[in-house]
Amino acid sequence: MESLPDAAGPLGLVLLALVDSTSMGTLVIPVILLVVGQGGALRIAGRTLLYLAVIGLFYLLLGIALLAGLLPLIESFGYLLASPAVMLALAVSGVLLVVWSFRLDPKSVRKRGGDPEASARRWTDRARRASGRPGLLISLALLAGVVEAASMIPYLAAMGIIADMGIGLGGGALVLVGYCAVMIVPGAVLCGVRAALGARADAFLDRVHEWAVKNVTSAFSWVVGIIGVIILLNTIGPALTLLTGGQGA
Repeated sequence: MESLPDAAGPLGLVLLALVDSTSMGTLVIPVILLVVGQGGALRIAGRTLLYLAVIGLFYLLLGIALLAGLLPLIESFGYLLASPAVMLALAVSGVLLVVWSFRLDPKSVRKRGGDPEASARRWTDRARRASGRPGLLISLALLAGVVEAASMIPYLAAMGIIADMGIGLGGGALVLVGYCAVMIVPGAVLCGVRAALGARADAFLDRVHEWAVKNVTSAFSWVVGIIGVIILLNTIGPALTLLTGGQGA
């Protein structure tokens, strides 16, 4: 998929990181901690920054581990990625991601009798219990990272792009540092708002929390669909060649 890095590139990585920055673990939970935290504004902001640092470090180490596994595979079997059979499999996965994105949409979830905000409420309860206790905040950050990692399609797509850039593990790790930093920047900025404004930031943070809870699922469904379309556009040609009985490039 040599065209995927060209189609995405550094700007694509920044956009994926910004999407990841609005996830439950990187935005909603930090906002909850800023809203329900006890003590002075600086103390609340500091503890929330601790949470953000832990989850950012978790994703950095996870990304390095993924790259360490992906790079040797690409070096040894990268030529297979250009084969029509692999392109067909990737094209099918792109279609499935698009279909899944429609099922993830909050309106679709409600039609099926589900509650798209149920997960957000569970994390809200966990964040309230951990607020003000550094040990529990660290545990909360690790739990959020582990639970969300498997479903963070933008993050996994970014790992594929970085691995395919041909910059090696060292260069990829440096890119990952920037990626994970972007992931926690919005939460860190809100920590600054809390530290600077204190209780005067309550109304603003409440609105941010309400917006994040309502839109995190919708944003995720859009991103899954967009990534599916990108994969499909990058693989549909060779896939059609295989289906029509032609020879792969």
